[in-house]
Amino acid sequence: MARRAPFLETWDEMAARVCRDIPGRQRDWGLVVLNDEAHHCYRRKPNDTTEERMTADERREAKRDEEAAAVWLNGLEAIGRKYGVKAAFDLSATPFFLKGSGHPEGTLFPWVVSDFALIDAIETGIVKVPRLPTADNRDEGALPTYRNLWALVGTQLPKVARRGT
Repeated sequence: MARRAPFLETWDEMAARVCRDIPGRQRDWGLVVLNDEAHHCYRRKPNDTTEERMTADERREAKRDEEAAAVWLNGLEAIGRKYGVKAAFDLSATPFFLKGSGHPEGTLFPWVVSDFALIDAIETGIVKVPRLPTADNRDEGALPTYRNLWALVGTQLPKVARRGT
């Protein structure tokens, strides 16, 4: 009998492990998948020629992204083969194809049902307001203000606040 490499599992074993805590699991039970960050779960379009116009770094990044996307997608397909998937809903803040996917970069997924813009999500309070980093223009030797805060503001506080410490 051939020995398998350690820490490798078949797709069926993976599906059983991932779904082991779900009670009553059986074939065609009607599993519903909520696929968050769905723009990272795809198969490269066959006969793609966009790679010819990519730099070496972009090709490496696209290959890395494609491998990660294939692992996730293959896992979902293995679970579907073993237990059945009734529906899969893709969620993504960026519901469009990435560079190197084989599709024109920035093209919306053809299965997009609803597009809720980031500005709308911010205004309705669903997401936080994005913070942009600012340039650090301190002197090289200067300590960050938060490390020496008392020395900077202690004398400016009202006497009542100073007495309380």
